[in-house]
Amino acid sequence: MKIAELLAIAKIRSGKEQQQIAAEMGIDASRLTNIGKGKLKANASEIAYLAQLAKTDPLRAIAEIESEREPKFAPMWANLLNVSKL
Repeated sequence: MKIAELLAIAKIRSGKEQQQIAAEMGIDASRLTNIGKGKLKANASEIAYLAQLAKTDPLRAIAEIESEREPKFAPMWANLLNVSKL
């Protein structure tokens, strides 16, 4: 999942505008816009918050986004997801 997809799903499922989401997160709306455009990297807390709004597993969202950013760490994230299911 890409961060832009997560943001779009979060807006749809929460019924909130991007500015409202940014305000709830305590960040400037321009930061969230730039995160959605891929100009800035979202931190784990920001990804988790968007995942909750999107009604998806925050750990999985973080793992998928981090795996795309740093493919060399994808096996580690996959392993962590498997361990968390136990």
